Amino acid sequence: MATIGTFKKTGNNEFTGEIVTLSLQTKNVRIVPDARASGENAPSHRIFVGRAEIGAAWSKTSNEGRAYLGLKL
Repeated sequence: MATIGTFKKTGNNEFTGEIVTLSLQTKNVRIVPDARASGENAPSHRIFVGRAEIGAAWSKTSNEGRAYLGLKL
């Protein structure tokens, strides 16, 4: 699987980074917790560029027990 983005933790469960593809180069992408999340299938985080929401993320756990976020843009 190709890596199209890099992020750094910037706050309490918040991340900032960039997404780079052949047709898109976006900086200041923010992944922030969604306090309104309700239901077990609701995303735990929202993904923003500026004020525009571009995707969502779900908290997951790997087979080795490590926590990560699965994103959909």
